[in-house]
Amino acid sequence: MDKKEIFSKIKNHSIPKWDDLPEIDLYMDQVIVLMEKYFSNEGSDSKLITSSMINNYVKLGIMPAPIKKKYSREHLSYLFIICSLKKVMSISHIKSMIAEKLKKNSISEVLNFYSDLYDLSFNTLIEYLSSNKSHIETIEDTAIFSAITATHCSNISNTLM
Repeated sequence: MDKKEIFSKIKNHSIPKWDDLPEIDLYMDQVIVLMEKYFSNEGSDSKLITSSMINNYVKLGIMPAPIKKKYSREHLSYLFIICSLKKVMSISHIKSMIAEKLKKNSISEVLNFYSDLYDLSFNTLIEYLSSNKSHIETIEDTAIFSAITATHCSNISNTLM
């Protein structure tokens, strides 16, 4: 896969907004399939989300419990945020961040805000990497730059939380 293909794949990746989520409630297996659709990591054997993980998020109070074993848009909103952040932030920091945003906003507003920031961060990264100012010329350079950026952003987030 060349640099342009990778940039295209990254640029087209996003977190759904509230109105893009299924209107019907889902069972655990369906939730896992949906999360894997958005967060599948080609070439990786590790699971991003499992039923045990979801149960733990409920037990830890990061997200509400399902209603009659079904997960609504509200639950999916929490899971999209948790799944996209858990590789760079601790679960306790994610819980604090969500709780802080929920003091002034509904979960639908939090998800939409998060989705917009997610898109902005990827678009900013892609614009920089494809600009003439960028000294990044290879896929390996892109991977290193992305890892450094994620580490730096994680450190800042953890400092602020």
